[in-house]
Amino acid sequence: MEKLDFLKSIRAARRSHIQWVDKAKSLVNGLPVKKEQIPLEVTECSFGKWFYAEGQSLLSFFTEEAIEKLDNKHKELHDIYMKIFKIYFPEPKGSFLSKIFQTKKEITAQEEHHALAYLGNLEEVSKELISYLNIIEKKLNKIDEETFLKHI
Repeated sequence: MEKLDFLKSIRAARRSHIQWVDKAKSLVNGLPVKKEQIPLEVTECSFGKWFYAEGQSLLSFFTEEAIEKLDNKHKELHDIYMKIFKIYFPEPKGSFLSKIFQTKKEITAQEEHHALAYLGNLEEVSKELISYLNIIEKKLNKIDEETFLKHI
């Protein structure tokens, strides 16, 4: 893979991450969001699919510790979102069909307060993750194509 293509994949992963966070914001702000639109697992969201596949090539250029920081921020995001998810989509009681077709519940003022606090945390961690991606992109931009191809 050429350097430009890899940089494009980083940018696409960043955009996917931002869209994921925007869907979480929409949920907390009362807009209609289906629970399936915001993947819960770190390997299910578009960023995670990139990071745990193509993104592992970053280990050729950066220390394992640096990539682990990015991974930990990503996992932290999903942990925070899980708290939001459980407010709006609590474990349903009843039949199998009621679990499949579960919709967002009406929440109390206290639950809304908690969801907004979690969202604030989510946004802060998201900024950190994006900052890490920006640093990675800048460092990769400084590497010439020949050196890049030797390491990839």
